[in-house]
Amino acid sequence: MAFRVLFLWSAISFIFANEVVFEPKSPAKPLRFCKAFQLFLDHTQLDSNYVEITHWKGLRFDLRYASFNNVTGHDLYCGSSRVFLHREAAHKLKKAMNLLEKEKPGHSFLIFDALRPLYAQEELKKLVRGTPFSHFVSNPGSGSVHNFGLAVDLSIVDPLGNPLDMGTDFDSFEASAGKSGEAAALLSGKLQEIQVENRELLRSLMIRAGFIPLPSEWWHFNAYPSKVVRENYKKVPL
Repeated sequence: MAFRVLFLWSAISFIFANEVVFEPKSPAKPLRFCKAFQLFLDHTQLDSNYVEITHWKGLRFDLRYASFNNVTGHDLYCGSSRVFLHREAAHKLKKAMNLLEKEKPGHSFLIFDALRPLYAQEELKKLVRGTPFSHFVSNPGSGSVHNFGLAVDLSIVDPLGNPLDMGTDFDSFEASAGKSGEAAALLSGKLQEIQVENRELLRSLMIRAGFIPLPSEWWHFNAYPSKVVRENYKKVPL
């Protein structure tokens, strides 16, 4: 038995030691997509399917794509603080917020991204196209569930505003970034029990509110299965 455990630990250690790490290159000229974002904003505000959640009480925001602090190195949202979701996803997020307030008073959700323009999806896809990580980002042609406003990226902060430790940053391409890699990461020591417990808290709240977690990303939740979304809803056209 001891030999089997040692062999398993050695195998897992070898996997993580030889894991291909994605290191996005910083753009030579970081861009701000202000004109494109304004067109997206103008359309979104006129579409009754979308709800602005920017000023919801009990939410906090760390909008990475509205800054240069994201994997693309570009400010995709022109520094905007405005955030939208499809009304059906917004309804489920309200449920999750109520559960969080009841079970962890003073804690809040921290939103990273919600409804995402197609041009931003293309910039993200461009980053990984032709690499072993291409499958991590949906093709703009079919659309990410974000492009329908039916996905949200988020975490939890404590009453002092400190994000709970989830073991990796948002938009990490590491194998340990999702539930599918947690068991191996725990055995190798790459993740700690408290980090997985924090993830389980987030998953539990969101699942009970009707969301579906993405196995490879602890922060990503879909309001419906991606197949259902693509067959029954329209993606944002910009």
